[in-house]
Amino acid sequence: MNTAQKIAKESIISFTGIFYGSLNRYLYSALLARWVGPEYLGIYSMANAIMLISEVLSKMGMETGVMRFISRLDPKNDRDEISKIITSALKMCIVFSLAIMIILIFSASFIVNNILSEQSLMISVLVVFSIAIPFNSATFIAASATQGYKKLKYKAFVTQFINPSTLLFSMILCFAFISEESAMMYPMLITGIIGFISIFQPLRYLSKVKFSDIISSRFNYDLLKFSYPFMFVVILQTLMHWMDILMLGFFTDSTTVGLYHPAARTAGLLQSLLMSFIGIYAPLISQFHSENNISKMKDTYKLVSRWLLVFSLPVSIMLFVFPENILSLFGDEYLVSKNVLIVLTASTLIQAFFGAASPTLGMSGFSKLVLVNTAIAFILNFVLNYYLIPLYGITGAAYATLITMTLIGLLRSIQVRFYLKMNFLSLKMMKPLVSGLVTYLILRQTKNYYEDFHFFIELLIGCFSCLIIYSLIIWVMKIEEEDKSFINGFGIIRKGLKNK
Repeated sequence: MNTAQKIAKESIISFTGIFYGSLNRYLYSALLARWVGPEYLGIYSMANAIMLISEVLSKMGMETGVMRFISRLDPKNDRDEISKIITSALKMCIVFSLAIMIILIFSASFIVNNILSEQSLMISVLVVFSIAIPFNSATFIAASATQGYKKLKYKAFVTQFINPSTLLFSMILCFAFISEESAMMYPMLITGIIGFISIFQPLRYLSKVKFSDIISSRFNYDLLKFSYPFMFVVILQTLMHWMDILMLGFFTDSTTVGLYHPAARTAGLLQSLLMSFIGIYAPLISQFHSENNISKMKDTYKLVSRWLLVFSLPVSIMLFVFPENILSLFGDEYLVSKNVLIVLTASTLIQAFFGAASPTLGMSGFSKLVLVNTAIAFILNFVLNYYLIPLYGITGAAYATLITMTLIGLLRSIQVRFYLKMNFLSLKMMKPLVSGLVTYLILRQTKNYYEDFHFFIELLIGCFSCLIIYSLIIWVMKIEEEDKSFINGFGIIRKGLKNK
């Protein structure tokens, strides 16, 4: 396989998993929104945000470090060294996450009563979520270790198939047989336990690591030294990702947060595309950089940036044209978030457009620069939320995200151009841009002809029309050679499945 086919194969596998996982999580959010209402949904959103931020602290950035260290070693000749890296990373993660769990359990009452001023139910939710932290953190470290082998199927299967399915079905069972409150709390813990057990099996297959090896391993301070700047990066990124939720909770109430959540969850679907490509792009860039293969780095940077744009545009167009239909899936009371969904969709589209710049810097050794960039984005986002939320409410939070993503995306791309002499822009990008614009205009003009249908039927017609029109225009403008490699990626996967 050439590089394009490798990226195509692994990103298709990853996207299949991420799409399934995102669909399950989306259905989970939609059902939870309908069953428990905006207030309980807001409580869940805030507790989930606190848990995810705590997980970042417990991982110490080692998900990035372990992936980079392993991707530069030979799986056969350096098996012992790889095993030491994995066991050390898992041990450090478990120790840190247990400490974070204990701190969060004992501070849950203070956070809920004194900072967020929410009802006591949130204390119970936060305590249960805290117990899930060690399992979730160890799962992500182990999954990143398998990613270092440049194989995304194990990570995709566990984090995007097993975990979301467990989360959804356990929520349905808890709601049906126990209570509304249990549907918010226990599925997260159940998912964490099952996810950790599931990912450890393929990890042991690849590296021959045993659980007893984790206990007897030593801390790898070189790994920790490389990883901790990424911890601050991911902390700031996670805080920034959940900044709007937390600051809405501080300035308003859980009901307002609940109204914002469906729009944020829907716009976040675009991030699944970014994750599917970056999952294989990052270790490849790390490998090319270690080989000093600048030519391949440049070609891969342009290729992935263009593919991100090609696949992000039709999804964005659907969200721009049919925001009411999509939010109706959650319930009519969430239609007030229509403008929020449009603004957040623009934000995630811009994030995908500039998405390859940040991992390019990180995998090329500019970890401190990545940290500085993220700190700038965090401060900017905090200031914008602080001033815009009191003035414009949930719409202000959305605009704060849009402005931040636009400015930080431009900054990262300029830095890649300056430090690595790499540019992601090319004339080939004009094809998806023209196709996207024409598709948007056609859908806007034809939408009125079937607006009297049921909102879900209208959404299906719009989705089918969008894909047909967009694909047809790109085909008329001629498919690039690299795109043919992407199509060939499906054939490679099919052959691999037949051989098995």
